[in-house]
Amino acid sequence: MATQNTTQDTGAAPERQRHPLARGIEIITLMIDGGEKAYGVREIGNRLGVSASTAHRLLGDLEELGMVGRTPAGNYRLGMEFLRLAWTANARFPLREAALDILSDLAQGSGESSFFAVVNEQRRQMMFAMSVESSHPLRYTVPQGVWLPLHAGASGLAILAFLPPETQHAITHGKLDALTDRTWIDPDRLAERLAGIRRDGYAISHGERIDGAIAIAAPVLGPSNVVIGDVGITIPETRFNAASTQELTALVLKAAEALTARFTGNRPEAPEAEPDDV
Repeated sequence: MATQNTTQDTGAAPERQRHPLARGIEIITLMIDGGEKAYGVREIGNRLGVSASTAHRLLGDLEELGMVGRTPAGNYRLGMEFLRLAWTANARFPLREAALDILSDLAQGSGESSFFAVVNEQRRQMMFAMSVESSHPLRYTVPQGVWLPLHAGASGLAILAFLPPETQHAITHGKLDALTDRTWIDPDRLAERLAGIRRDGYAISHGERIDGAIAIAAPVLGPSNVVIGDVGITIPETRFNAASTQELTALVLKAAEALTARFTGNRPEAPEAEPDDV
């Protein structure tokens, strides 16, 4: 009987048994995503699925480290020590140095805004990490620092097509929101499209994430040829000339190859075609 009760207790509410470090990171992530919002103890507890006393203890530990601070009203927000670490990491992280010149060359060569996006496979989402805007008065500016779905637009599809098959299946057969009336949300059609992107090595979309925006993107690989993001360009549909597709695609592929070489330290290998792609 004791063994049975132990098994039941272990399986109950697994989220409540997470390590305090993980809980602390959850709180910081919540505050980052919340922008300038300040949070009360009970709200933090409700968001994390823990008691108010547990939330208060976690917040107290973070406050001692300077990772969170209190407002005059007694609520909590990100602390100055966290901001110091974030600013320092932002200044030292080589992402901008690694990508800026390649994105600048891509924007100059194409005449359009270029971007570099990264993927979080655990979240199954992508985020625009940086961009170089076109000199044209009419241009699209990508939203940096915001997690976005992978199934909509070339910027997401060029990543999704090269994720592990089980991840692709989970995403294509999950909840797919139509961001515009051109977003592909049929699982079978989307799977066929991803196979074509793997075959071609790039994705192109017409108004699938933003109405009136065309995008071309190609995957960027990291160590062990694992996809870490993609690079591409965005073009207002009113300025797009279909005759230039091949030229623009070549520029995007060249940029993706250059970034891949920097992140892997060698010339990237072409992704192997899957049996169903041949």
